[in-house]
Amino acid sequence: MRRGRLKGPLGSHERPASALTFRLVLAVFGATVLLVGAVLAAVWARSAPLTVVMAAGFFGACLNIYRVALRRRHER
Repeated sequence: MRRGRLKGPLGSHERPASALTFRLVLAVFGATVLLVGAVLAAVWARSAPLTVVMAAGFFGACLNIYRVALRRRHER
């Protein structure tokens, strides 16, 4: 393993591509599912506790999206 700064382009032998883009896609999908779940819990099920749990999960997923996007931007 080399020490110091990697100098090759992303995806080359010197600097392999990471799975952060795939993690970002999964995080966006998860946030979408949680948002739909929160809306359905509020409108269809009329369950306040379930709505709060789903909304908290949605905000957590949004925080995950932000963190993965920052890591992806820092990697480039």
